[in-house]
Amino acid sequence: MINYWRHICFLSILFALGCNTGYAQDIEPKQEVNIDDLGNVSDEFQESFFEALKQKAITNYDKAIEALDKCIAIDPEPNYLYFELGKNYLELKLYQRAEDNFKKVIEVKPNDRFVLELLFQTYFQQNKYKESTGIVEKLVSFNSMFKEQLANLYFLEKRYDEALVLIDELDEEYGVDGYRSRLRKRISSKITNPNNQISRLEKMIKDKPKVEQNYLNLIYLYSQNEEKEKAFETATLLLKKKPKSELVHLALYKFYLEGSKTEEAIQSMKIALKSNKIDMESKFKVINDFLLFLDKNPQYTSQLTDIIVLLSNGQDNGKVFTELGNYYYKKGNKEQALNFYERGIKSSTNDFSLLKRILLLQLDLKRYEKAMNGSELALELFPAQPIFYLVNGVSLIHLEKVEEAIDILTTGIDYVIDDLKMESDFYQQISTAYQKIGDAAKALEYQEKVNQIQKKS
Repeated sequence: MINYWRHICFLSILFALGCNTGYAQDIEPKQEVNIDDLGNVSDEFQESFFEALKQKAITNYDKAIEALDKCIAIDPEPNYLYFELGKNYLELKLYQRAEDNFKKVIEVKPNDRFVLELLFQTYFQQNKYKESTGIVEKLVSFNSMFKEQLANLYFLEKRYDEALVLIDELDEEYGVDGYRSRLRKRISSKITNPNNQISRLEKMIKDKPKVEQNYLNLIYLYSQNEEKEKAFETATLLLKKKPKSELVHLALYKFYLEGSKTEEAIQSMKIALKSNKIDMESKFKVINDFLLFLDKNPQYTSQLTDIIVLLSNGQDNGKVFTELGNYYYKKGNKEQALNFYERGIKSSTNDFSLLKRILLLQLDLKRYEKAMNGSELALELFPAQPIFYLVNGVSLIHLEKVEEAIDILTTGIDYVIDDLKMESDFYQQISTAYQKIGDAAKALEYQEKVNQIQKKS
């Protein structure tokens, strides 16, 4: 299933919230009208209509509209003319005209799914959320997945309780979905009085005590409402009902940490990190919380090794390894920091800041071969970044490839703009390179440039 509308609604929610970061059911294309659908029409009508379809097919929407207008002048009755007009106006982003034409069709065929879907699209593009909601409420009868769009629209209209009911229904029918889980959290964060939702979830748990997700949703609501004791009670109840639950440990480890039950917290973290049911984003939060804990409780640092082992065989661990690298970097442990950074960069090779830090650490730790190869790759990705020319040049000097170093450094310095410190570093390295090949005059020339810059600063 293509998630085009899911992303459109997602962006709209972001703008509505004014923060960083839906609609899941696709518009199903209706087959174009063929000759048998036209009815008893004149040859001129038929010719103009198929000219309209031809022009639309090659994206000449204006010409398609002209041809359809000719059809209407001959016979204004067929509603498929207004359907086609609406589609062309929609392509041209002339939303009001598209809306007017789709509404003409709806007057005759109020339950035509294809027209309803396109009318919804038209309303939504104009930020007419109330009208959009009315349409999607009708579309739910065609496919229950339209409830996801409806939940998004309820969110935009601040109908939070109704939105959560729909998400619960979808989770029960289709299973938990990462997108809906994030939407649930955004909605829950907006609820000022969660009592209705808490009561509803408590009833759901009573009716279906084996459904894990209801407990997790209730734990989240209690936590949001600062009812931590009730949240913990719910987590322990879930563990009692389902002793093998892995998801509950996403909540338990936090309660244990806050209650200074360190061993229990670490055990819960390990269960969460080993779980195949828990996504990497959630595992990253576990790691991050543990690193924050270590800042205040360094005596447990040895436990980090066990946690790292749990992640070693996982997939998409780049973000976690980078965060571990940051932890060791702040602690001044450059060897460990570089180790994790090098593992993290495998899944984020375009991360400029991470590449830069890795290469500078490699130089600092005298890994010149790695720094040379890494900076060459970095220059392929970022050919106008002087820092990578500088790292490459320094590496080449230490590897006794001095002529190559001079070439790369004199090329790279052209990319230095308004950075006296970096310009000075380039000249210093070029001077060093000339010293190595015994060209004292050139070495002195570039050293003088260094001295002049230092006087300026």
